[in-house]
Amino acid sequence: MTTLNDQSSATKSMGGVDEKQFPTDVSIPDRNGEAIAWTAKEEKRLLRKLDCYLMPLLVLGFFVLQLDRSNISNALTDTLTKDLGITRDDVNLGNQLMLAGIVVAELPSNILLQKVGAPIWLTGQMCIWGTIALTQAWCTNIHSFYATRFLLGLFEGGYIPGGQYVLSLFYTREELALRTAIFYFGNYFATATGSLMAAGILNLAGQAGLSGWQWLFIIEGIMTLVVFLLFVLFLPRSASHTKPIHGYWDLFTDKDRAIMGARVTKSAARAQISWAHIKEAFTDVRLWLHLILNLASLAPKGGLQLYGPSVIKGLGFSKTRANALNSVSSFLVVVFSFAISYASDATGLRGPWCIVAFAWSMAFAGALFGLPLRSDKWTRYWVFTFLGSGNALAQGLNDAWLSVNARTPEKRSIGLAFVVIGSNLGGLAGQQMFRESDAPRYQRGFLAILLLYVASIAITAVLMAVYWWSNRGAERPESAQDANASEELVGPPLRCQL
Repeated sequence: MTTLNDQSSATKSMGGVDEKQFPTDVSIPDRNGEAIAWTAKEEKRLLRKLDCYLMPLLVLGFFVLQLDRSNISNALTDTLTKDLGITRDDVNLGNQLMLAGIVVAELPSNILLQKVGAPIWLTGQMCIWGTIALTQAWCTNIHSFYATRFLLGLFEGGYIPGGQYVLSLFYTREELALRTAIFYFGNYFATATGSLMAAGILNLAGQAGLSGWQWLFIIEGIMTLVVFLLFVLFLPRSASHTKPIHGYWDLFTDKDRAIMGARVTKSAARAQISWAHIKEAFTDVRLWLHLILNLASLAPKGGLQLYGPSVIKGLGFSKTRANALNSVSSFLVVVFSFAISYASDATGLRGPWCIVAFAWSMAFAGALFGLPLRSDKWTRYWVFTFLGSGNALAQGLNDAWLSVNARTPEKRSIGLAFVVIGSNLGGLAGQQMFRESDAPRYQRGFLAILLLYVASIAITAVLMAVYWWSNRGAERPESAQDANASEELVGPPLRCQL
């Protein structure tokens, strides 16, 4: 028989179990202390089933969430400002209100998620934000625009850490990092295909008396409601209760549930968040460093995502072509993020690969800062695209870094909310980078991006030093406070990952 520790060290990030290392049965005590035995082949089959069933649902949810957040950048290339009688700076403020709503709702949403159950809460909030996204099409003035943007953010808040929490209910610590990166594919694909979709949808302008931007909000709002129905029909509740919320069918067998329940007994304990846990999290310097890292490194994303199509259009491309060309960088992000996450899992390192991602973006931000305006438009476009291709690469790495080093389920849950708050605060700040007064070269904007990535490297180095210092004391007896921090630890490693 193979023990729990043997399995943890041998389990691979994507494949789950190496059959050569497990020719015999694997045995792990379940939640009741009874031994559950299975073969490596059975576990590999189960992981493949989860990857083909659970992962697509969560990625689709992230896809429509990001689509509803970011389609305002595509609407900006249409007649949105003219029809509503607003300026680009008004759109800036509306988008900041959306991000403020996300930040305000993030932690309360995460607490409610623990009270009612992650799948129920995520499904319900998707229904609400999808409806709000749809109704944006009937905004008539600045006030209705501001109201719908704020409400959209308020009900989107909590999905990202909630989705990652659902992953922790089904996957072990060794399997989470790459799944977190794949979860973020929904984000990147939305930015990429959103621009391509917008290029076609905006051409519906005039149909049924509606503008192109109205059709954009209608079609993409309906897509969100379709994914909501898929969640209702298929999203399992937990490893031990795999029926969807309607309770009528179940695609997992009793053996599947027994294996999943035994595998995640310690790594995905249900968080019981109290005010004491929140207070403890607020005093943990590591959580703050992860938050600040996302804030600094994702501020460039806020500006590039909102104004990417407009910046490309300003180079001399048409509205349709600018939206299509803007998608290229997001497709590159998908490729690069998978590669860097795979390398991170293979080496067991997080911080160094974050630094690699920041250095890539710094190189192209510096090039754009120095390129004269008379440069060929295709040269500027490709440098801008390669800058975007490194944008937010470290986001999934930072989230996984926090998750794998979390010591209790409560700290993991609150910590994930922390880093998403940091992401949105960064996005909020970043939307001030590309001002009309700086157009069309945006030299000040690219200088700000360059400096933010320099700061991100410094923050990463500090965070690595903090974890290195923690590892130095790993062999010392844990304090009573640490030992009693939670009834069930989140499989804390002997050594933190750097």
